[in-house]
Amino acid sequence: MASRIEAAPFGAGLAAVFDDLLIIRALILRNLRVRHGTNPLGIFVEVLRPIVICVAHYFYFSLLLRDVPGHQYLIFTVGGFTIWFTFQAAYSGAFEGAKWPAGANYIPGVTRMHLRVAKVIWGFALYLFFAFAIIWPLAIFGLQVAPPDLGLSIIDYGLAAALGFGYGLVCAAVCQMVPALAPVVKILEWAVFLSSGVYESLLTIPVPFAEIVQYNPLIDLAEYQRHAYYPGYPIFQVNLVYPAVWALGLVFFGLVLNRYLARRRR
Repeated sequence: MASRIEAAPFGAGLAAVFDDLLIIRALILRNLRVRHGTNPLGIFVEVLRPIVICVAHYFYFSLLLRDVPGHQYLIFTVGGFTIWFTFQAAYSGAFEGAKWPAGANYIPGVTRMHLRVAKVIWGFALYLFFAFAIIWPLAIFGLQVAPPDLGLSIIDYGLAAALGFGYGLVCAAVCQMVPALAPVVKILEWAVFLSSGVYESLLTIPVPFAEIVQYNPLIDLAEYQRHAYYPGYPIFQVNLVYPAVWALGLVFFGLVLNRYLARRRR
């Protein structure tokens, strides 16, 4: 009898999780239909802008002979920018997800958190796919790069998405509680971008600047993703524990603030 009583809540919990996953899947598909309609090439439209940005920066770095470890300009560009794109997509999803898609949160069973998580998961899936798919377009330009390590890439993009999700929740809560801080939050977003490792490596940054940049956990993920593409890329100055701790802390703090604001609105 006791085992049946214990099993019932467990089964109900699994059913609730399954329902949440179905809702998130439906929201992702709905967003794709809204953005791309019946265009079967919609997924390629999603990755066209990142491809252009990566190719343009590759030529920018290589033609200027930027100080890049091992002169690995291609993996330096792709590894850094794909991590940033993942973080940015998750941040946008958490920060603006409650506004998207219009009217969806009025559907029974759909909450603001569903909307946010849907965009975060889509950002993670899209850029994990992009990290492998970009290999073929680059080959058209005569730029050869090997596929990245799958396990390490899942960890890198997963942590980038978690960081963006948590940071987006915290920033959204701060802007709701103190609207006057919205411009400051926008400026901080640029500061996070410039110190995320897309333009520099900890190995090549001047020491005074590196001592500041190293506090941004995204630079650890950028360096590790470059290592995922090229095992010879040096990672002795970074680790994955630091961004993991930041991700857990931001998500926890962001969820606490979100719950507090939800109760205050009642």
